[in-house]
Amino acid sequence: MICPSCQASLLRKERAGSVCSSCGRAFALDPKVHGRGMHDTRIRRIAEHATDGGRRQITVTQLWYLARNANRTWTAAPASGRPPWIGRTVGVVLVAGLVALGFLIGEGHFSGLLWWAGAAVAALVYMVAKGRPHRPARRAGGYLSPSLRDFRSMICVRWVQAYGSLPPGIVDDEKYQEAGGDTRGGAGAVRRTGGQPRAEAVELLCPDRAVRVFLAANGFPRRLNLTLAARLDELSGTGPVMVLHDADVRGLHLVADTRASLPQRVVVDAGLPVRAVVGNSTAVKLHEEPPAGVLREQPPWLARIAQAAPEEAAWLIEGWRSPVAAVPPALLASAVERAVQKARGDRERQPAAAVGFMSWPEPAAPKDGT
Repeated sequence: MICPSCQASLLRKERAGSVCSSCGRAFALDPKVHGRGMHDTRIRRIAEHATDGGRRQITVTQLWYLARNANRTWTAAPASGRPPWIGRTVGVVLVAGLVALGFLIGEGHFSGLLWWAGAAVAALVYMVAKGRPHRPARRAGGYLSPSLRDFRSMICVRWVQAYGSLPPGIVDDEKYQEAGGDTRGGAGAVRRTGGQPRAEAVELLCPDRAVRVFLAANGFPRRLNLTLAARLDELSGTGPVMVLHDADVRGLHLVADTRASLPQRVVVDAGLPVRAVVGNSTAVKLHEEPPAGVLREQPPWLARIAQAAPEEAAWLIEGWRSPVAAVPPALLASAVERAVQKARGDRERQPAAAVGFMSWPEPAAPKDGT
């Protein structure tokens, strides 16, 4: 690997203990230990791009999505082939039959030929009975590599040990509140700054902690007069509500629940649209079995999607999801600003809010081997 400090090319024996034998400086990550693409130069480059040189704050979880080296997915498949016991049973019966045939036909040249002919027929019968190798039914699934737990260990432990702190612009979303950060934000219905009334407060409902920390760390609540909430029961204002969610069944169901619970308030679906993910090779895709209660009776919102975009409805029903925290930070920030403007505009016009607003860009960070 290349030393991130002196750029020397190091063999495995020349970087023992994560220390460069050329310059004597410690480094955090070794791709031979931590996985393909997991080295200081690449992580630093991704972080610098995502944070705009440290001018924007992003979370460790967002950095994980950007720095992933693989997103493996597989579709559901029914059981195939014959169970192994069938081949074993037929094989035992055929062997017993050949033994019995040997005793019955006795010895002799003709008898030997007859026995071998019987053995050939038995082998053919066995192959037909055995059939294709059995494969059990497989449920759909997906994962990211490295795992979030492993990546947090790399960045929050190894990186801090080597450099004394996280990369510039990176905040630990799991410890943000412990360090004094506020993930709710404070906003009254109307505030005045320099004698001028501020726009009405908007409440943003987002179950994803990494996204709430990202918004709070970048001053969105103060700058946009925005209040952040993690659950529906935390909404207590009278102004517009934005629901920022993953592209999945749970997120869309949360929008429906919010509208049903707050019929007198404008509710804008600010979530990652399914159309931006389905068929997009750069989007992060994971799998999670959708709540049985949601799909037991097809909800109206799912029926509308099924009628307008059957492929998207099938994707949702199969349990696929794409996290909004995986959206490149610059796009997420601009999308939230647009959604806040839309929420306030809809409050003035009082129409039903449109579904979805974001488009998916080209990959925002260098990928494997860069």
